[in-house]
Amino acid sequence: MRYTELAEHTPTNHRQHQPRLDGQGTCYHRQAFHHARTSLGAAGHLLHMGMVAAPLVIGELIHDSEKRWRAMRIVPIAGALASELLWTLKIAHDREREREDHGELDACYERCR
Repeated sequence: MRYTELAEHTPTNHRQHQPRLDGQGTCYHRQAFHHARTSLGAAGHLLHMGMVAAPLVIGELIHDSEKRWRAMRIVPIAGALASELLWTLKIAHDREREREDHGELDACYERCR
């Protein structure tokens, strides 16, 4: 439903991107800039905070030097796996959302003909 209003107003070019113009009438493009932990939302933020806090927690809870270093080596691996899982879930959710949006756009386009 998000894009159907735009499609109803411009049925002939509803799938074309209109670049922005600067003050002098020339096109400009913004460079994409992302913080990976913020683009994953709250889960990415919590993962990042857990990775940052892990050495402190491990240092306080594990007193045996060998076990402490083993746990410290596991933290980045576990964090990378968790990050990949979050990205996979996010991409799957985004693709499903895009499919729904394209279905709504196609239905709206058919109605506007």
